[in-house]
Amino acid sequence: MLQAAILLAICLLVGLIALGICAWVAVSGRLFTMDGLLMVAISLAAATFFVGNFAWSLRTGEVREILSQLRGPKKQPGAASDSAGEEKA
Repeated sequence: MLQAAILLAICLLVGLIALGICAWVAVSGRLFTMDGLLMVAISLAAATFFVGNFAWSLRTGEVREILSQLRGPKKQPGAASDSAGEEKA
């Protein structure tokens, strides 16, 4: 599970960097040059791939499952007393 968490973190990081590159090209005023258009096109393609992978993991619940497994099993305080009460009855 740690590998999947690291993979999703890297996907999110690379996707956000690619979106940052698009914003940087637009702010710097090079958006309407050939170099700027090509850089934005490539960056948007990479961002779509990487952020899409992370978004799909969010949609399917994989991220929630990974986070819950990394946190460890939850201890339920009433579970031990309930099971002891059932044995007595």
